[in-house]
Amino acid sequence: MTDGLSHDENQHVAAGALVAREGLLPYRDFAHFHTPYLAFVYGALFRLTDHLLLDARLFSAACATAAVGLVAAATAQAFGGHAPRNVRLAMAGAVILVLSAQVFTHTTGHAWNHEPPLLCALGSFLLLASGIRRANAPRVLGAGLLLGLAIGLRLTYAPLIAPFGLAVLLRGDGRRLVLAAWFSAGVVLALSGVAWLAALAPEQAWFGNFEFAKVNVTYRFATGEPRTMTLATKTRYLFKNIARPDLGILLASLIPLAAALHSRRSTRHPLPLELVLLGWSLPFLLLGSFAPSPLFEQYFYPFVFFLVLGGAWSLGSLPLTARWLRPAAGCAVLGVLISLGRGVEDYRGFADVLHPSDWTPIEMHTAASVLQSLPVGSRVLTLQPLSVLEVGRRIYPEFSTGPFAWRIAPYIEAAKAGRLRISTPKTLPMLLEEHPPAALLLGVEDKGETLFATYAREHGYRLLPAKKRDQIWVRP
Repeated sequence: MTDGLSHDENQHVAAGALVAREGLLPYRDFAHFHTPYLAFVYGALFRLTDHLLLDARLFSAACATAAVGLVAAATAQAFGGHAPRNVRLAMAGAVILVLSAQVFTHTTGHAWNHEPPLLCALGSFLLLASGIRRANAPRVLGAGLLLGLAIGLRLTYAPLIAPFGLAVLLRGDGRRLVLAAWFSAGVVLALSGVAWLAALAPEQAWFGNFEFAKVNVTYRFATGEPRTMTLATKTRYLFKNIARPDLGILLASLIPLAAALHSRRSTRHPLPLELVLLGWSLPFLLLGSFAPSPLFEQYFYPFVFFLVLGGAWSLGSLPLTARWLRPAAGCAVLGVLISLGRGVEDYRGFADVLHPSDWTPIEMHTAASVLQSLPVGSRVLTLQPLSVLEVGRRIYPEFSTGPFAWRIAPYIEAAKAGRLRISTPKTLPMLLEEHPPAALLLGVEDKGETLFATYAREHGYRLLPAKKRDQIWVRP
């Protein structure tokens, strides 16, 4: 709750608010650069509250808490044949590894689409493994539904269809084709909402989920930001920003995995289905993490969770007489201690939970109250729509993505930008002439506000006193 605002949060909260308050639909009525389900989840939440950022962050935190709970439950399942004391130690170790991961502490709790799809993907994994083992069609169907929901929340989970579907076909019994049909039906049914919205606005949906990434790369290179957008720079980022800070997780996961593979080779015992499925899934999760450009830490969020589960299942599957059990367990303990030592610093502000007035969502809601003097229903032009929506005022749907659509607009053909509901520097004057803003909220982005400020001065807007660096221009 004390983390600063990420400008990524604007587009998700704004989409939910437009759905809840104006009945608009992603793609058809406003640009949206993700699969759309989170907008409807937030839309349902925002029908009940006017503290948008607070509720959205609480929802993310709840999903993360449930995901950590699934890690603990799965670890207990992996150590099912061990002494109760060892089971509890393994559960504690797995939870500590997740909670202390830099990717976890950096990502968790923001109003964006990382925690909800992870929770769905973990649930899908557990249901699928159980359904395959028992040849249980309802569980396999549920796994497909949860995976489809994960993809509908964030497209980068789509590669998991390959390993999950492969597990049904290769590890199932004589009913494998039936189970594959149930799994496929679950995925298709869960994605029917995405298909419906894509049918309503096919060009906009395609651009939002695929073409935007390419245009964003063009923008980044054109403005001198060529970071982590080639395979070489992405690989370097993986080792420098993910593997090195969370070395303890690698130690606690990869060494037990190597021990489990060695034990299988020497004893000829098959690996548990869950471990096989995890091993197949990790490369596809990495593929999903590598897909966006540029890379950021939060893109590796699911990879860390599945990697920790892989280590837990590897260690839990080793026979008590296995030669490598003790060394693997020792490496796991060392990895947990290393992670704990590194991660404890990230919780230094934990006591702030007792002071809600210092929470970022509460501060933003209070700071935005100055906009309440504007007439109800009036629109505010800004690249930070969240502040405007917090006080019940309206934004321009063309700027619901915050800075993202505006900054790539010059790199899109004009007619196409119009169809995509994206305002460009050339079409902005016409938009504002038809619907003049009651106010402009500036000073929230380092780039892209020049035309807004020029418009405010040329049309006699009055600058109000504001906190920090915000500039609030109101219509005379």
